[in-house]
Amino acid sequence: MKVLHRKPWTAIALSVIVLLSWTSCGTSRKQASASQEPRMLHILAVNDMHAAIDNFPRFAFMVDSLRALYPDMLLVSGGDNQTGNPINDQYSPKGLPMIELMNAVQFDVSAVGNHEFDSGPEGFRLLLEKASFDFLCANLAPPAGKTYRILPDKTIKMPNGLTVGLTSVLAINAGGIPDTHPNNAVGFTFYNPFETALKQLAMRDRCDVFIYLNHLGFEDDVVLAGQLPKDAADLIIGGHSHTKVDNEQFHHDVLITQAENKLKYATLITVKVNPDGTKERHMKLMPVGKKGNEKATVRAMVDKYNDNPTMNERVAEATDEFTSYEQVGYLMVDALREGTKAEIALINPGGVRIDQLSKGAITVRDVYTMDPFGNETVLFKLTGHELSALFIAALPLDEGLPIYPSGLKTRYVFAPNGTVSNVELFMTDGTPADMNRTYTVAMNSYMASIYKYEHKDPGTGLFQPTAENMINYLKALKTVPSYRNEQRVELKK
Repeated sequence: MKVLHRKPWTAIALSVIVLLSWTSCGTSRKQASASQEPRMLHILAVNDMHAAIDNFPRFAFMVDSLRALYPDMLLVSGGDNQTGNPINDQYSPKGLPMIELMNAVQFDVSAVGNHEFDSGPEGFRLLLEKASFDFLCANLAPPAGKTYRILPDKTIKMPNGLTVGLTSVLAINAGGIPDTHPNNAVGFTFYNPFETALKQLAMRDRCDVFIYLNHLGFEDDVVLAGQLPKDAADLIIGGHSHTKVDNEQFHHDVLITQAENKLKYATLITVKVNPDGTKERHMKLMPVGKKGNEKATVRAMVDKYNDNPTMNERVAEATDEFTSYEQVGYLMVDALREGTKAEIALINPGGVRIDQLSKGAITVRDVYTMDPFGNETVLFKLTGHELSALFIAALPLDEGLPIYPSGLKTRYVFAPNGTVSNVELFMTDGTPADMNRTYTVAMNSYMASIYKYEHKDPGTGLFQPTAENMINYLKALKTVPSYRNEQRVELKK
């Protein structure tokens, strides 16, 4: 059990005045305590920061300002602190800037998100050791014989006597692992998050306030709340789905919060525990962003990380702005096809990480922001029938989002029950593809590992990262045309 004692914070002129109006929102199984005065718990929560280090100077100022009001405020993350900014992702060791920044603003605890695994088993273990805060995940077991600083749960004794219990569960995909390259999770064992969450209720009677700090997704957090016994949990602080919860959401008398992603927002949560055991819970979504007062020491850290000439190298010029994931995805997949000289190239929708690219200079940093995962290029020989099977198998794994193709157009045909019944393939001139012909097809190693469909060729790795291939493509291309009118995928429902 951690006893939280913070040094008094110097008063800081606040940029935001937070006015809290209290409404009674539920009761607890806890009976009247010895205290005759209400006791307060304040929590500032973020999630899915995805290495948004440029927002940290502003965020640090906000944290200090709130701690001037609430010296014992807890600072928590709903996971996916990593992946999304090449300054962090290409750092050595990978991901260390985010850990150092989280240490600097004094996080108390973080959920384990799926992108925490992106640095690989040993890289993840190193980052855990570097963190001055604890990581929580109850539905995993580490590789045999390895020690990882991951706790299933944690209790924190607040200075006012409140005991806060936190636990966490992580979303698992249809393949039985978090959404990361399978190689990143080798040796870990993962358990059903809903079954695990219910088992964690055993700690409920050991604390005054019980919190799930999940990386599960808002809809599944709602499902979990409905499975919990009445008054079992007070809060679910979520992540994974990047949901912006800007109004109080009570489900089965559990307050569920989430603050979108990339440090655009943070959620201030307040729990008032009355002497009779009843609780009043409140949340306020607060904008963070990049603009406003900053903490100078954190600004200096971020400026030092950003001083990276390699990442700022200009590789091409965009003649038009990109305004959607599709437009960026088509650029990326065209680069993959050209770089491999394949007839067809494919990129999964989750492999495209930005939906905007400004007109003008494209830098190395832009490329690694689009494609941050370090996936390798893999070449397959697939028939038209095998390609169609791949598209069908991929759709549910990609949450209903279609693959981005190059050298090919696709038409998804859906059955009345909403499932995809067929994927028709066409060449770029609109003629039907020869389903019996064998095509050379390029894709990334994540797709090669995660999609399960009938095919004979096991694939050949080219030992080249897809991002490196794209950098070479852009340097040769020099001027990038507009993708504004591209239409390569049709959904026929």
